[in-house]
Amino acid sequence: MIQKIILHLINIISVVTIAAAVVVLCIVLLTKPGKAPSIAGYTVFRITTGSMEPTYPVDTLILVKKTEPSGIQKGDVISFYSSDPALEGAVNTHRVTEVQADGTHYSYKTKGDANNVEDTYDTDETALIGKVQGSSILLGKIARLMANPLLFIPVILVPLAVMLVSNMIKTITLAKQIAEDEEKAAIEEALREIKEHKNSGG
Repeated sequence: MIQKIILHLINIISVVTIAAAVVVLCIVLLTKPGKAPSIAGYTVFRITTGSMEPTYPVDTLILVKKTEPSGIQKGDVISFYSSDPALEGAVNTHRVTEVQADGTHYSYKTKGDANNVEDTYDTDETALIGKVQGSSILLGKIARLMANPLLFIPVILVPLAVMLVSNMIKTITLAKQIAEDEEKAAIEEALREIKEHKNSGG
């Protein structure tokens, strides 16, 4: 009984994982090169440097929501495509120290919580990805582990492959059983009709 429950849970987790992987893959493929993939305006990033410590330690997973430029205020933590030549347009996540408005056009001065000085280059609204809405260091650690092929292959990929093969075998066996049952039922029905015909003829 316990084994059946465990197998059932593994199947559910595997199906959900596969579905999520397919969704993520489609989103990544449909995302323009150089842009961060998002779902319904939300994007997930993992912090890779210590510039936002202690607020967001390294490996923290952050949820970023697409936000209108006018909705960004001083003190907000935003993710953006850095204009610093040294970062080559990489995604950066820092706190807004000043909002500059030129009519309806916005730009932002930013600074990492752990940094002593503001970022050298301002962030234009066109480089804005969104505002950080939440974070999780635990999910970030798990995401980092799952990104490691040495762990991903034996822990995720191999069990999924085994499950898929197992389910395929079960499906084929079930289909064969159904076909045999239908064939047996058809034969029994034919024999019954023959018997009834002989009885009525006698």
